[in-house]
Amino acid sequence: MNILITGAAGYIGSALTKELAKTGDTIYTLDVKQPLKEYAAGTHHIMQDMTNLEALQEKLKPINVDVAIHLAALVSGNPSDVLRINVDGTANLLETLRLKKPKLVVIASTAAQLYRNAQYVPIDEKHPITPVTTYGLSKHLTEEVARFYYRVYALPTLIFRQTNVFGPAPVPKDTVINKFVEDALSKGRVTIYGDGKQMRNFIYIDDLVECYLKAIHHKKQETLAGEALNIAGPEEHQIQELAQIVAKIVGDKIEKQVTVEYAPPSIPPAHEVYIFQISVEKARKLLQYRPETTIAKGVEKLLKHMPETNPTRG
Repeated sequence: MNILITGAAGYIGSALTKELAKTGDTIYTLDVKQPLKEYAAGTHHIMQDMTNLEALQEKLKPINVDVAIHLAALVSGNPSDVLRINVDGTANLLETLRLKKPKLVVIASTAAQLYRNAQYVPIDEKHPITPVTTYGLSKHLTEEVARFYYRVYALPTLIFRQTNVFGPAPVPKDTVINKFVEDALSKGRVTIYGDGKQMRNFIYIDDLVECYLKAIHHKKQETLAGEALNIAGPEEHQIQELAQIVAKIVGDKIEKQVTVEYAPPSIPPAHEVYIFQISVEKARKLLQYRPETTIAKGVEKLLKHMPETNPTRG
């Protein structure tokens, strides 16, 4: 099977590429950056900006794509850049892929930045979409592009509305939990921005990668076409609860107390999410998806990948 991964040089993309390289499939990675050799060995890398349609079509012209995983995105920055890269880039990719007739195109979206504060719980895929950030808006428009290509051209798109990801990957990222663990180890403290009552769902990166693998190797991919699925972890937590869990686990590991501190909010209060309970029932039915890694288990796994030496020891 020929698999194309955009954004392969990023956090989720690097973890997925590393696992797919073990399957025996032919992997093509596409990014504006070079991937790290240690996880991308045996893959075929394409350096390309997806906002250039003609160049993208030329680069992908000789490749037969069976499944595409679209992870490339700009999370923050100038609003026009975020919209151009995320929306125009996706449209160019789907326009390029539609003539190749892939079996499935999986597109990474977001959950919290689309749904925001729940209007009812649990949040299912029919919940109202109310983004208040440019990134959230770009993902909403990206989903609309995907639906357009499915409806008009029968391109089999599948949307993953993912919650907050954490855990180790070849290309690291300061996600909420990753940053908490790193600060607990290096500084002996965890800092909460705002009141700590923000509610989030967290998914361990291995669970998310497994979900992508289930879609890639699904025996009846036609049943996934045109769908949007919530992809989440097994539990929700307030940020203040999360900080205490991390402080306790890391403190026990280094045999030293880890404190929890508060700082002024880093984003406007109107952008925060305080009511968030999400359903993955649809993903259970279509993908047999059953997230199992709790926050505590995930933090313990993450710690095994962290450096053994840090300033808090002594």
